[in-house]
Amino acid sequence: MNLTHVDRTRASATDSTKRSVATIFCTNTDFLQHVAVCAASLLANNPDLFFDIVIVAQTSEDLDEEKVRRSLAGFPNQRLSFKKFTIPRDLLLPLNPQAHYTLDTYTRLWVGDFFPRNTNRVLYLDADIVVVGPITDLWNVDLSGALMGAVDIPGSDRGVTRLGMQAEDGYFNAGVLLIDIKQWRATRAEETVIEYIRANPDKVLYDQDALNACFYGRTKRLAYKWNVIRPFFRDPSPFPLDHAELDSIRREARIIHFNGGSKPWNYFCDHPRKEEYEKYLRMTEWRNYVPPDRTLLNRGRKLISAILPPFVKRLLKQASSSFAAS
Repeated sequence: MNLTHVDRTRASATDSTKRSVATIFCTNTDFLQHVAVCAASLLANNPDLFFDIVIVAQTSEDLDEEKVRRSLAGFPNQRLSFKKFTIPRDLLLPLNPQAHYTLDTYTRLWVGDFFPRNTNRVLYLDADIVVVGPITDLWNVDLSGALMGAVDIPGSDRGVTRLGMQAEDGYFNAGVLLIDIKQWRATRAEETVIEYIRANPDKVLYDQDALNACFYGRTKRLAYKWNVIRPFFRDPSPFPLDHAELDSIRREARIIHFNGGSKPWNYFCDHPRKEEYEKYLRMTEWRNYVPPDRTLLNRGRKLISAILPPFVKRLLKQASSSFAAS
């Protein structure tokens, strides 16, 4: 393992008087804009908290650090550090080509290397996230001795079908993790995950599979509002939750996770909370970003789609599926 510090931190004079929320992002050049958006949303909605933000990238990545600093300069409640990291070359970490994550997500396994020894807990966030409310209650959650806190995917059977777990074990989404970093270090948790991957490479299709398989019994289940993934907004929802509960989760969402293939930085994204991403994008140095798929042709297609009656859309979709199958 090779860890290189690029700690050009800038802190306000009030750092020592505010409670610091240790926060980590693991990213690459392609996702740096989205990290800046997520960080801006986090800072904007939590002015009473001070954030010690660490952005980690592979040694081979050349991040535009100054652009991120300029994006967050207007927020006095943050200290920003960049660190370089190289995943050990002898590790064969599986990547599912059909999934929407990169090798960088595995970097979080070494979270213990990126913060001072006196840090007690760390908040990990995926880049495709927007924070839309205060997270004080999340940061102060009593983990009750658990290694970390995470949000389950309601009714998911991934752990049962692929990982040999029981239905009652649940299966959590690892886009938001509240980690007891002292326990993580003391139990050498990253080695547990790595050994599992080495022994079960055929079972790990998603980056979070190994975390679930290793730590389902050491993870505290958090309220859905702390990681509201895309299926919560689908109608009908694939989750075994009644309409009242779904409406409550959507309404009370504090962290919106744009997981899956439809991202809010894509022109054709139809996520009902896409505007949240655009709102915080305008706070960053990427405010003039134009989606590559926002072409004249696609704008016309989107306009036509907006005025077509639903039954016509269904017929066109069925015709397209029939044509593809022929």
